[in-house]
Amino acid sequence: MLVFARLFKRAIEFILCIVFPPKCIFCNTLLPLKTEIEICDRCYKSVPFIKGKVCSKCGQPIHTPYGPEQCIDCRKTFHYFEQGTSVFEYKGVVREALVRYKFFGKKRYSKTLGKLMAIELKEMKNWPIFDIIVYTPLYRKKLLTRGYNQAELLAKVIAKELGCSVGKNILCKTKDTLPQSTLSKYERRKNVKGAFAICAVQYFNNMNVLLVDDVYTTGATVNECARLLKKRHAKSVYVVTAAIGQGYI
Repeated sequence: MLVFARLFKRAIEFILCIVFPPKCIFCNTLLPLKTEIEICDRCYKSVPFIKGKVCSKCGQPIHTPYGPEQCIDCRKTFHYFEQGTSVFEYKGVVREALVRYKFFGKKRYSKTLGKLMAIELKEMKNWPIFDIIVYTPLYRKKLLTRGYNQAELLAKVIAKELGCSVGKNILCKTKDTLPQSTLSKYERRKNVKGAFAICAVQYFNNMNVLLVDDVYTTGATVNECARLLKKRHAKSVYVVTAAIGQGYI
């Protein structure tokens, strides 16, 4: 019975690949069947992967090789999380793809983005083994309208790759806020203040927590979530996002 179930699952997966073949998440180029990371060779060479020197706190690229170890934003802001990292710079085709992923139902992008985020995490030196993975929440009305939480989908892929558990509905959003992308750095911090809560009756004593989101700009959202996790006695909170922008603009 178990063998039959596996064969049936493989048959369904094969049919789905034929009906919905893998396509590059950036340019929509058709890719070979069973492609795991759906990025074509041309885009892989041109998209803005984060390379070189980065901020020692948030992971934002620092383009002055002999400058400070932290970006302008992190030098002026207290962060509750230990460190953050991202795969891409939030610009160009990456930004366009993440907008499609977040607002236009491209849930399949989570597989590629999540796998790349997991690869990035495995390469991070001095990061702990995580006890639990949590994700930034959506306000209930937005979740019902959109039909999915993009950060949760990423967290599930990462958890599978790392062999870690996802804490479902640990964090919740208690009030609807303005879109962060429309606000200044100061307004973003004010916008998320008091907008989140720990919904689970759970403490994180001596736990190393990985917090997942899709995009990091000023870090206001993940910082507020990290503050709440630390308040529940998390030993450490690390942040991973698919892309990071310039928070001080």
